[in-house]
Amino acid sequence: MTILSKSHTIALVSALVLACGCGDTLEDLATPGGGDGATFTEIYNSDDFGECASCHAPGAPGKVAGTEATQNWSTKAAAYSSLQGKASGLVGNFAGCNGVPFLGATAGQSLLVASLDGEVKAAYDNPSFPDCNADSISDQTIRVGAISAGVLEDLKDWVDSGAKNN
Repeated sequence: MTILSKSHTIALVSALVLACGCGDTLEDLATPGGGDGATFTEIYNSDDFGECASCHAPGAPGKVAGTEATQNWSTKAAAYSSLQGKASGLVGNFAGCNGVPFLGATAGQSLLVASLDGEVKAAYDNPSFPDCNADSISDQTIRVGAISAGVLEDLKDWVDSGAKNN
């Protein structure tokens, strides 16, 4: 693997910006997810996430024992607010993830993403919560494959860009 010096990296990024004619700043290009990443509004409004409220909302028809208790996808504001919290109400081998924040510093460190993406799940390890790892996230409990690859990438970009309420 070749590692570029900081000055070479800046020169390369500057050349890419000029060559592409794009309006992104160097900071946008250096930030995971770039400057044109998905917004929470786009993710929430996607058909894939539109079904979350059928289980994750007060009185939801699909809510059963063991369904994560704090998620509320009945409105965009409620969904964003609940994602800022920690998992609770999980049972079985997934119970070790109770108390874990849904969003991590990166998509790879986010319980939300690990519950939707098989690759992230396989590598998931949270040193602060040793009982919440790839082995404890049950395939029967989570929704791996429930959203399209494009929306999943948007979700990862959104988390990597700071998970803003946008």
